[in-house]
Amino acid sequence: MKFSVLMSVYQKEHPDFLRKSLNSVLVEQSCKPDELVLVEDGPLTDELYQTIRYFQEKFLEIKVLSLKKNVGLGEALHQGVQACSYDWIARMDTDDIAAADRFQQQLAYIEKHPELDVLGGHIIEFDTEPDQPVAEKRMPISHEEIVRRLQRRNPFCHMTVFFRKEAVLKAGNYKSLPLVEDYYLWARMASQGCRFANLDQVLVYARVGNGMHVRRSQKEQIASWKVVNTFLLAQGMLKRSQYFQNMLLIRVFVGTPVWIKAFIYKYVLRRK
Repeated sequence: MKFSVLMSVYQKEHPDFLRKSLNSVLVEQSCKPDELVLVEDGPLTDELYQTIRYFQEKFLEIKVLSLKKNVGLGEALHQGVQACSYDWIARMDTDDIAAADRFQQQLAYIEKHPELDVLGGHIIEFDTEPDQPVAEKRMPISHEEIVRRLQRRNPFCHMTVFFRKEAVLKAGNYKSLPLVEDYYLWARMASQGCRFANLDQVLVYARVGNGMHVRRSQKEQIASWKVVNTFLLAQGMLKRSQYFQNMLLIRVFVGTPVWIKAFIYKYVLRRK
């Protein structure tokens, strides 16, 4: 089964992180992609351009989509999905590292479960090197568990998902909704009856020592969560009491000091 990998890079990203990420996808994989669509979200640094050119010279399957200005992750992925040639697309972030058998495991599971539209998995979080893990983030496995989690928070680790392009386009594709672009997409796909699953294994080593907790303190996250929760409420996927509870929790969470967020992520929401 042929598939594309979709990634988006912007000027503030570290060239060495990008190199390691691309290497994990194009070199170290037991099952390599047929295409890698890399969206350049606005002008990049010379170092990032050099890294991209290095891989372009070695791998003909790289397709670069250059955007004239920075449009944000949601719009960049929206255009990236449209540029992908194959019906199955794997997401990957440009500062994370894919497990060596990630695509092999996901493809094998999809072939056994052709009814699926989205398949994700667990991640190991690390600060500087993947062999020095900080914690493990485990996600719900079955479709029913995922839909229940959807009522409270994101049921997928975005960088691990493998999804059907046709189903994503039918749901309206990615939209510009800061910090929850993927959560909003899963909500819309769920409302259309799409089928979900997560593999019970680690698929990606995710870099968290890059300002994640600071980004989770941005007040625009409250407005974004309101859009998602209002949609879930309108679709009958959320009770009104759950809506108010979710909005209260996100306001409290965004206002929580960064050091407390880091503690909650590491010791409450994660498994060592």
